Amino acid sequence: MTTIRRFPFVAHATSTATRFVIQGHDGELIPRGTGASFWFRPLGATLSEVPVEDLELGTIFSVTTADRQEVSVQAALTVRIVDPEAAARRMDFSVSLGTGEWSGRPLQLLHDRIAELARQYAARAVASLGLAVVLENGLVTVREAIADGLAGESHLVEAGIDVAGIRVIAVRPDDEIERALQNKVREAIQAESDRATYDRRAQAVDRERAIKENELNNRTELARREAELVELVGTNDRRRTEQELERDELRARAVLATKKLGVDARVDEIARIAEAENRALAARLAEYEGADTPALLAAIAPEVLAALPSVDSVTITPDMLTGAVSKVLAEVRPS
Repeated sequence: MTTIRRFPFVAHATSTATRFVIQGHDGELIPRGTGASFWFRPLGATLSEVPVEDLELGTIFSVTTADRQEVSVQAALTVRIVDPEAAARRMDFSVSLGTGEWSGRPLQLLHDRIAELARQYAARAVASLGLAVVLENGLVTVREAIADGLAGESHLVEAGIDVAGIRVIAVRPDDEIERALQNKVREAIQAESDRATYDRRAQAVDRERAIKENELNNRTELARREAELVELVGTNDRRRTEQELERDELRARAVLATKKLGVDARVDEIARIAEAENRALAARLAEYEGADTPALLAAIAPEVLAALPSVDSVTITPDMLTGAVSKVLAEVRPS
């Protein structure tokens, strides 16, 4: 907004950097530029303030598809006035010399004009398309249609107006159609969710079955290995028993052989002793063959006495001595 200070017979105007001020005097337009500060005579003078910043214009309008369905389009346009003098000649941007504000509503007029043009080109583009196509590709289709249409509007170019950006924010059907489509999508999503749930359950059953089969296979393999282990242990025990029996048999044979050797040695010893005794006896007998009776008695007396039991005392009577001597003499007397 331009700031105007009134003085007697003169006034002073100051604009901002985003507003282009044009002074009208005696049928002439004098461009003062942006951020201008100047003195002027209020009598016979007019001021126009043209915005040169980017103007964001939002609009919502309805169009009809080829299958007679209404679609709501929400768009936002960025508009820039590149030729303020041309815009001031085509539109009323005059300001009050008392307040410095616009006398009319030029921005609303500009918004309505461009919004109507955008609705026109969007309706033309949507009219040949079905609802499904519009809902699927409407954002791009409507934006391209509006951009192409506004770029060909010569009166905008002549008015120094440039549409710098076009954004189509939403393309939506009416509430009933939207609810029906939402229900359809919800049902499809629910069906997909149910199918995913069933698939997860089936996968869980398959995994559980695989786990049980794996457990059964593990138990079977474990039982087989246990059987192999039992058989191996039995084989080892049998071998160990056989080895122990063989060792005991060898030990018994060794003991028997040792005993046999000892018996054989003892027999040989006894045989040698007997042979030696026989030789000694034969030698004694050979000695006794030529000896007389008293010498023979004297020789065998020690052996006879050794064979007799031990006697502490002996009482010999004359009768016993006479009989014994007589008997001995009778036995040794030669016949």
